[in-house]
Amino acid sequence: MAVPTFSAPVITQDGVTGLYHASFTVSDTDVKAEGVGDTPYQAKRHAVVTYRKANPLAFLDIPA
Repeated sequence: MAVPTFSAPVITQDGVTGLYHASFTVSDTDVKAEGVGDTPYQAKRHAVVTYRKANPLAFLDIPA
């Protein structure tokens, strides 16, 4: 399994709460990594961490 690559993030800000929402598309899948944070950086980091927690084997570079 190859290490996943993420598309450019789509970052939006909620006008009411002021929170940022980040969304990535993961390579070779239809899965979206999504995260929320106080800053754009935190939202992007939360998206990657959430994806990694749900798919722990995706980040191991194990040859097929």
